[in-house]
Order: sequence, then structure tokens, then C-alpha cells
Amino acid sequence: MRASASSPLAGAVRAADDLLLSAAAQLRHPDRDGMIAGFSKLGNSGVGWVVLGGLVGLARRNPRPAVAVAVAVWGTLAVNYGVKQLVDRERPQHADAPQLIDAPTSSAFPSSHAAMAAAGSIALGQAVPAARLPLRVAALAMGYSRVHLGVHHPSDVVAGYALGTVTGLLSRALLPARRRS
Repeated sequence: MRASASSPLAGAVRAADDLLLSAAAQLRHPDRDGMIAGFSKLGNSGVGWVVLGGLVGLARRNPRPAVAVAVAVWGTLAVNYGVKQLVDRERPQHADAPQLIDAPTSSAFPSSHAAMAAAGSIALGQAVPAARLPLRVAALAMGYSRVHLGVHHPSDVVAGYALGTVTGLLSRALLPARRRS
């Protein structure tokens, strides 16, 4: 079932989405669009985040970070999929911001890439506290990449971040903060 879009709030969100999609399209350039598409691809199914968790686990000779990140990221993907089934929002079809890559066939809302990036950055930040800021920046870049490429409305990304932040914080119980020696 398609979500109702007739309320004043929905109209305001739609207007903001259109404005931000157009603004992101103004930042496109062939020299960077390919890099952004490649970076975005690392977020497919959360593989990039899970690989980073695995590398931390290998470096520490402890599987706990790898397991915690995988549970956070793929648990978020499962929850996100359920929300997508309920909302069933169409992908952007914006004249000023055509899609630069093939859009997934799933519902646009919420963004799985943004949700998994938020959850992954939280779980990895728990394992490597010194990397929290760069991880959050990477998560924000992942969400932006989806808008830049024209496959998500900005509000899809915001909702994905919110969902991923909640699931990421819930997953922290799996991995206590690293103690400083």
C-alpha cells in the first residue's frame, strides 16, 4: 500500500525533497560521480561495514567486533526491509536529478544504505572509539551518495539514519566499549 501524501506535512517534505535533490544534482560532475557511485556500492547489503568489522576483529584476534557489526548492520537491514514493505514509497523521478545508477526495485523509504551506515558506524565506533568521528562522516557520506545518485529522496535518508541510529545503539550491548589500558 502506498503511503498517503496528502497532508500539509507531506507536502512540505515533498517540497524539501525536491529542493535538496535539485541542489545535489548541481554538485554532479563526471570526475566525481563515478567515485560516489563506487563508494555507494560499498553500502550494498552493508558489505563494506561488515568487512570493516571483520578487519577490526582480525586485527584484535577477537571475533566480537566482527559479530557485533554484522548483527548491527544486517539486523538493521532486516528491520529496514520490514518498514519498506509497510511504506512502499517510489524512488525519485526528478527531472532536475535523473538517476545516475540503476535504482533498486525495493521501496525507497527508508534508505537501507543510510540505516546500515548509521548502525555500522555506531557498532564500529564502539569497537574503535578513536574512529567514531570518521565513521560518522563516512555514514553521512553514504547517505548523501544516495541522494547525489538520484535513487533516494533526502527524507528517505533522514529516516534511514534515524532507524539505523536506534538499531545501532541497541546493538552496542553486544560490544562493550574498549577499555583504555
